[in-house]
Parts: sequence; C-alpha cells; structure tokens
Amino acid sequence: MSNIRQQILGQNIRHYRQAKGITQEKLAEIVDVSGSYIGYLERGEKSPSLDLLFKIANTLNIEPAILLTPPEGTANSELRKLIRILSDKDVSTLKFIYEVAIAYFKSLGKS
Repeated sequence: MSNIRQQILGQNIRHYRQAKGITQEKLAEIVDVSGSYIGYLERGEKSPSLDLLFKIANTLNIEPAILLTPPEGTANSELRKLIRILSDKDVSTLKFIYEVAIAYFKSLGKS
C-alpha cells in the first residue's frame, strides 16, 4: 500500500514529465529503468532510490526536493503546513509528535 509521500512523489513525477512532453517509456529509457517501473512510481506503488530520484529530477530539469513537495492548491495544503512547522524540529520532538499522532489515530480506530 502506498503512503502519502509516495503518492505526492508519483503525482509530481507524472505532472513534470507530462509538462515536459516526455512519455513514461522515454523517461524510463533516460534513467535506465523499465517503463512499468515509472508507472509504479507515478501511481505511488514504489519508492525510488535516492540515485534514481536525482536522475529523474535531473531529466525533468527540476530540483529533487520539488518532487517530494505537495503540489499547490490541493488537499495536501494542510500537510504542507505541518511539514513547514516540523521542518526545523529536532529528532526527539519529531518522534514525540509521531507517537502522539499514532496514539490519536488508534483512539479513533484508524491506523
């Protein structure tokens, strides 16, 4: 099952690939993976290695971080706010927030 980061990454790869007029097959050829693997990435079913992430970003002429950033004007805007708030926090604070979130969702009967 894909997670939100994989979904964001996949949506961004598809968006920037299509904006450049590149097919999945052509992108796959350039970054040396199969066309079906690009499909998996775009559907959020797989996560690329860092090396592949950089190759894809380079091919699309964008910074790798852009591929990991939720797009503007979507339901992910609230997620972007959370990322902004948490981006400068230390690891112990992030772990604490994570544990609180897990406990909260478990209390709702959702994982």
